[in-house]
Amino acid sequence: MISQLEGTKLIESEFPELNRLYKRNSLSTDIYKSVQRLLDFSKEAVLDYNLNLSRKCFDLADRLYNQGDWIIKNAIKRSFISSFSAFFQRGEDEKKRLKFFIPDDFYEIYLNEIEQVRACLGTDNVLENITLDNISIRVATCEDAQYAGKITREMEASALLRGCGISKRKPASIIKKMKEGKAIIALTNAGEWVGFSYIETWQNREFVSNSGLIVSPAYRNLGVAKAIKEKIFALSRQRYPKAKIFSITTGLAVMKMNTRLGFEAVTYGEITTEKKFWEGCRSCVNYKALQAKDFHNCFCTAMLYTPFIQKQF
Repeated sequence: MISQLEGTKLIESEFPELNRLYKRNSLSTDIYKSVQRLLDFSKEAVLDYNLNLSRKCFDLADRLYNQGDWIIKNAIKRSFISSFSAFFQRGEDEKKRLKFFIPDDFYEIYLNEIEQVRACLGTDNVLENITLDNISIRVATCEDAQYAGKITREMEASALLRGCGISKRKPASIIKKMKEGKAIIALTNAGEWVGFSYIETWQNREFVSNSGLIVSPAYRNLGVAKAIKEKIFALSRQRYPKAKIFSITTGLAVMKMNTRLGFEAVTYGEITTEKKFWEGCRSCVNYKALQAKDFHNCFCTAMLYTPFIQKQF
């Protein structure tokens, strides 16, 4: 039986390129973190139609699921297999493509996930016809306060599913951001909540963070996260043109989005040193590791956008 430590080492040895992608951070001894990174890598392979790499990813996940201890099985089921349930939103062609890559036992779990999502939605309409054209992405206002509870619950649920933690937000804090015009919200034309992100300022507006990016599970893999990311970045540049914008994340997809916007991976010493920011990490399962390293390093990768400021003569 494969132990958690053996599982993380196995992922690291099978995919050494993950270490290069995450640069300063090793894969981690946390199996949930390691599986999440394997998941991000696998999704990119599937979306890029990379047959060999996709099969290699799924073969390793299948091996971990069938030979790993119960914690590894849970990590694979909750973080790896469950995430692919969103592919059913893309129609029959995407289902067939996923079926081509995914092992049979994974596919059975995947089908169960579809049924669970249908049950949660309370309808047989599984949003197959929803696209970005049906979704409005805009600056949030006080009228969007009704969605605050749903947003904070999904933030927490998503973190738990990944087996990690985030700075917990209260609905009141989300509403405050909406009232201040420091948030981006995505809604369907029918008024269903789709996604969210907000701005926070640090060190007397020297730094700005784009935080709390979340998309409802029913609307993932439609390009919503990318669209919200671009909007919140543009809003940050508009409101704080001289500020440095930073992000800390473990997600490969977010890293790629940041890179396209001009962010670069940096050390923790190059982003805000304000204690209040790091206090927000207390609810994360890795907070002790962060604390032990005197807030100079952790499992998240820090990324920074530095604006070009035209000198005045």
